[in-house]
Amino acid sequence: MMTNVGIIGCGMMGKVHSIAYGGLQNITVRAVASLSREQAEECARITSSRTSTIEEILADDEIEIVSICTPTDTHRDLVVEAARNKKHVFCEKPISRTLSDALEMVEVCRENGVLLGVNHVVRFFDAYTEAKRLIEEDAIGEVVMARLYRGGVFPRHGWNNWFDEFSRSGGVLLDLSIHDFDFLRTLMGEVESITARSVKTTPSHPSRNRDHAIAVLRFANGSLAHVEGSWAEPDTAPSKFTTSFEFVGREGMITYDSDEDFTMRVQTVSREFPSFSNRSAESGRPVKLLEVV
Repeated sequence: MMTNVGIIGCGMMGKVHSIAYGGLQNITVRAVASLSREQAEECARITSSRTSTIEEILADDEIEIVSICTPTDTHRDLVVEAARNKKHVFCEKPISRTLSDALEMVEVCRENGVLLGVNHVVRFFDAYTEAKRLIEEDAIGEVVMARLYRGGVFPRHGWNNWFDEFSRSGGVLLDLSIHDFDFLRTLMGEVESITARSVKTTPSHPSRNRDHAIAVLRFANGSLAHVEGSWAEPDTAPSKFTTSFEFVGREGMITYDSDEDFTMRVQTVSREFPSFSNRSAESGRPVKLLEVV
């Protein structure tokens, strides 16, 4: 049985969704909508669908799922309207600009009996899933501290430069570091407190929005995490985007840096744990593991 999808927003993420749906069985994109005619036509070509309007997509009874790929400050209204039209919703992260909007979106979807998914993809990335597996299998003992970085050049691909407007994007912590916040919660549980600071640091782009931030999280289990996010890396940087993490346990450490040939380094205090390299090879994952004991 074929499931019909409508895509609202055909910028960078709308294009990503368009390509991804093409790789799924029993899924067809029925229509796409965008403020940019050129971008809409490109996504329509990728999906072999038609260009449409938001109103037409939401009113189409044959469309069962709507992908929301628009700026963050528009998510609330679009998700609520889609839910009231009995569409299941797959919304780009972050779910919304404010907590009150997010709670309303969840409640309206619940009231209308539709599913709401938010595109937190990092929890499915190979390096992160491998780190989570190792930690859950007690490779480094109880995790007491973590450090995560995610950053690159300032995102200029947004419609009318919406990333530069704090009232629209929420800044680098909400738009970018939310990936690391989400992953940490899947691994370390609920957050008890958070302290954060952000600054405007770089002259490489004429933005008004702050572009570099750090946050320190204390979890209910007593562990700590330092999260750093940046849109301040210069255009001349060798890598336009990098990620890294470090998990410190009572019996070892796991570190990863995307600039270092996708190698994960595992250091343990005991030789009793099975070879990580062999297990990784057996799993078929592309992440390399370097065991140091």
